[in-house]
Amino acid sequence: MTVDSAVAGAPAVGVDDVLAGLHWRSAHGERVILDACEHVDAGDGESRAVLVTCGLLRVEGLGNAQDLAPGDLLFVPHGHSHTMRALSEATILCLRMTSAGTSRALDALPRRVILTEFAEREPMAHALLRNLVEDGGHPHDVLRDRTATLVATIAVSSWFARGCAPSRWLLRVDEPGLARAVAAIHAEPGREWTVESLARLALASRSGFAARFTAATGQPPGRYLSAVRIEQAQRMLTRGDVSIAAVAQRLGYGSDTAFGRAFRRHTGVTPSEWQRQRGRV
Repeated sequence: MTVDSAVAGAPAVGVDDVLAGLHWRSAHGERVILDACEHVDAGDGESRAVLVTCGLLRVEGLGNAQDLAPGDLLFVPHGHSHTMRALSEATILCLRMTSAGTSRALDALPRRVILTEFAEREPMAHALLRNLVEDGGHPHDVLRDRTATLVATIAVSSWFARGCAPSRWLLRVDEPGLARAVAAIHAEPGREWTVESLARLALASRSGFAARFTAATGQPPGRYLSAVRIEQAQRMLTRGDVSIAAVAQRLGYGSDTAFGRAFRRHTGVTPSEWQRQRGRV
């Protein structure tokens, strides 16, 4: 999991002080569909929470560029100017908010908070955010304001809990076809992807696609898919709410044995050892 942030010159306050001082008013929610290479310029001073639901999105202007996959969240507390550029056809849910909290708490927040796998890691906040955007209610009522505050609080709390780390992945994917393939892998890692099927998504020949994919990501398609699957498996096994056999099936492995071999190859331990090391069994 990755949390990305860029904090500069914020006064020292505790986590509890920040969370207690955060209050937001829900201004407006919208669902935005972007064609490949289309972009949206934002930065009207309003806070903004953006959830990627489909495709691959690049965020620029808030520090190092960051690529977001389906389920990832961008939170811009201070409303700094930024650009969101679709690397493939993409759909985002955008919630604009205004801060009604203490300036000391707001000043402690970074220019941006990026939470990968937000939809999976924070299902309640994910559901609340989707509801705020999609229900079409009055932009300012008490329930919406409190729900927006809860979503923002959970995002900031997760940012503190996970810690500040380098970006999980910053892909050099500037070709819409490749971006479609990368987004598809992240959206459905358990699907039986082949180089041919991914090349069809990218509208490219098999050989040309494989070469460009490797150049862009640093890994051949098969190895990249395997890495994404094992990352997903690690998250599922750490939570401990599904069996090893169920994880193997969900992620497209033909047997527990095949899953175990792939897991050990990537992590150096078996799935059961991974669980024991994290006290889940």
